[in-house]
Amino acid sequence: MNERIYSRYASDLLDHLLRSAEFDMDNSVKKTIAVFRMTGIPVHEHICSIYRSYSQGIRKDWRLSELACSLIILTSDSTSSKIREVQNELLDFYGL
Repeated sequence: MNERIYSRYASDLLDHLLRSAEFDMDNSVKKTIAVFRMTGIPVHEHICSIYRSYSQGIRKDWRLSELACSLIILTSDSTSSKIREVQNELLDFYGL
């Protein structure tokens, strides 16, 4: 695994950016994978399924590139104002 490409954990994204019960990480990851496949971007270069150890045991997680992390945020269908705010900030950051 190339550590420079995979720079984010999905759980960290949830813990730090999207503290909302409405956010569906698995659904957003699936949408992001679909976007990568439609555009011909190799999924394995941006999303990797892993398992992490926590005090409660081992849990499935994802390693994400910066691009995958951004797409996961943008493809969220949540109506949460916090998530919408993060989406708008991300779009502003990219000049859209």
